[in-house]
Amino acid sequence: MMLIVGSVQLIMGVVDLIYPDPTKGMGYYDTKMRLSDIQQKNPTISQENFEKQLQEEKQNQEAAWHYQQIRRFINSLALVVVSLPFYLYHWRKIQRGVDTPA
Repeated sequence: MMLIVGSVQLIMGVVDLIYPDPTKGMGYYDTKMRLSDIQQKNPTISQENFEKQLQEEKQNQEAAWHYQQIRRFINSLALVVVSLPFYLYHWRKIQRGVDTPA
């Protein structure tokens, strides 16, 4: 069991190296709070710039959501790929044991 978990974690580590989180270092607090901070720090911000910031925030959220979807898929796939040979080995071993008379 530990071999399976360790192998999946190794695969996920390689995935993180190859496909890093696009939102890393940005923080994950609420978009409304972030936009509120922008307005408080710069009360003279134009509506156009504010809309631009809002659009960037939405794109960042979509990128984070897409990244998490891919990561969950790869994690599930890695678990199946790593554990399937163990399952098949033991299934065949049990089937051979059933076929032989006691």
